[in-house]
Amino acid sequence: MTLNYKLSLKNTFLISSLTCFSFLLSACSESTDLGNSISESAEEIRSEVAQESGIDLIPLDFFEWDLQMSNIGGQITVMDFWATWCIPCIERFPAMVELSNHYPRDKVRFVSVNIDDFTDEDAYISALDFLTVVGADFENYQLQQDMFDIFNFFGLQSIPAVTIYDTSGTEQVRLTGIEPRDLFTEEDIVAAIEDLLAQPLTSEI
Repeated sequence: MTLNYKLSLKNTFLISSLTCFSFLLSACSESTDLGNSISESAEEIRSEVAQESGIDLIPLDFFEWDLQMSNIGGQITVMDFWATWCIPCIERFPAMVELSNHYPRDKVRFVSVNIDDFTDEDAYISALDFLTVVGADFENYQLQQDMFDIFNFFGLQSIPAVTIYDTSGTEQVRLTGIEPRDLFTEEDIVAAIEDLLAQPLTSEI
């Protein structure tokens, strides 16, 4: 399969690179303790954004995450771990949006996992703003857990990171950016998706 989106990705990268700095600067204001969920003011913004754009950033803990991902089988699932303070994450995220629009939603499921500080209301709002700007109309979650607990829970060493699961819900590919000069590319993600699409369907878990 030939993908005709490389030029659009380059333009999107330029736009995202410019916008990411405004989001990073906005995170300098005073933070608010959210406890185990987002604040009332953030919830109001979330509701408005969801109504206007259909884009949401769902806060949940590990237990809720397990419930949400219990139906991971049946589709190829591409899971992107990111944060607004991670510049490589921000730079490459628009390409993930492009990919989500390229593949049929009933064949490939795209999920983003934001690991910004869940106690920082401004960080949540900045993450939601960014998702809205890039048009990430797939599943977006923010884990209401400490970052180090998140890394341990998913076995991550760094971000950006992308994990790809087959139709049985088994992780088949893990792409990470441990070495900044040797980051994975979108071609790596495409190759993994195409390889899994070419395989016979496996039963759901």
